Amino acid sequence: MSTQAPGLAERILEAIESGRAPRQARLAAARGSLPLSRAQLVALQLRLREDDDDEIRGAATAALDAVSADEAVALAGDEESAPQVLAWLAAELRRWPEAGRVLAASTRIDAAAMVPLAESDDEETLRFLAANHRALKAHPPLGELLEHNPHLPRDAAARLLDVLEELRKEAAAATARAQDGQDAAATDEIPPARDPFLASLGIDAELEAVLPELDIDIGALAERSELLGAEDGDDEGLLARLSRMKVGQKLKLALFGGREERALLIRDSNRIVATSVVKNPKFSEVEAEMASNSRNVNQEVLRLIARHRDYGKLYAVQHNLVRNPRCPQEIAVRLVSSLRERDLKLLMRNRNVAEAVRRQARKTLEILAQRRRARVPGKR
Repeated sequence: MSTQAPGLAERILEAIESGRAPRQARLAAARGSLPLSRAQLVALQLRLREDDDDEIRGAATAALDAVSADEAVALAGDEESAPQVLAWLAAELRRWPEAGRVLAASTRIDAAAMVPLAESDDEETLRFLAANHRALKAHPPLGELLEHNPHLPRDAAARLLDVLEELRKEAAAATARAQDGQDAAATDEIPPARDPFLASLGIDAELEAVLPELDIDIGALAERSELLGAEDGDDEGLLARLSRMKVGQKLKLALFGGREERALLIRDSNRIVATSVVKNPKFSEVEAEMASNSRNVNQEVLRLIARHRDYGKLYAVQHNLVRNPRCPQEIAVRLVSSLRERDLKLLMRNRNVAEAVRRQARKTLEILAQRRRARVPGKR
C-alpha cells in the first residue's frame, strides 16, 4: 500500500460506516477488493453481512467463511483488529483453535467476548485464559466456566484457584468499602491532627476540632486525678463518677485514661467517646481482642478495630469479629476468608451469625477443597 493509502482507507471506511458509500464500493469491500488492510476489510465485512442488498450480504458472508486458519491467527494478533473482529474470531473458535490461544492471552479483546474460549476443549487455550488476570477480573463468569471445564490442565487449575481466591477477596473488600460509604469517612479515613503533638498522641482531625471546647491543658493530661476529677483518698466508685461526667470529660478520659476507664468507656453510648478509647495511646492488643469479642460495644468500635493497621491483622481479633453478631456484616464477610479451616467449619454451623457470613464460610471451604483436589496427582 502506498503512503497515500492510509488516507484513502480512512475515507472509504468512514463512507461505508456512515452509509454514504455507493453500492459498488460496498460490494468491493464485501468481496475484499478494496485497498484496505485485512483487519479493516474483515471489520467491514462483518458489518456488510447485515447489508440490505442480498448480493453484498452474500459476498461478505462468503469472504468471512473463506478466512483461513493462518489468517485468523494473524488477525487475532493484529493490533489493528477492531474489538468486533476479535469477538467474531472467539465466537468461531472451533474453526481455528490456534487463534483461540492468541486471543486467550490478549489484553485487547473484550472479556465478555472470551466466554467461548472458557468453554473450549483446547488445553492450551484454557491454560492461557486461566493466566489472563485482566479478563478474569473484568468478567468473573470466565473463572466459573474455567473451574468447571473438565479439559482445564491440572497445573493451570491449581493456579486458577489461587487467582480466583485473590480476586474474590478484592471484590469483597471493594464491596465492603462501597457499603461503608460515609461510615468509612468517620473512622479510619479521618486525617490525623494538624498539631504534631496531638498527632503523636493518636488524636485525629475529628477529635482535634473538639478539644478546644473541652477547656483542658493537654500537657497536664498525664495526671489521671485531673481526668477523674477526684481527690486523693476518694473511694467513690469509678462507674458512679463516670455516670456524672459530661461528654467532654468522658472524651478526655477515653483519650488519656487508664485501663479501668477504657474498659468502661469503650462501651459508652456516645460513638465519639467509645471510638476514642481505641485511639488512646495505651490501648493494647489484649483490649482489642476483648472488645472484638464483646456484644456490648458500638459497631463503630468494631469497625475501627477491624481497620486498625495493627489490631486488624491479629488472627484472634479477626476470628472474634467474624463470630460477633454486632460486627458490621460487610466486615465479617470480608474477614471470613482469613480464617483457618477448622474455624470455618464451626462458623458454617454457627446460628448466631448472619446467613451471609455462614454462606461465605461454606464458599471458602469449597475453594480450599477444590485447591486440594487440583494439587493432588490423579484427582480433578
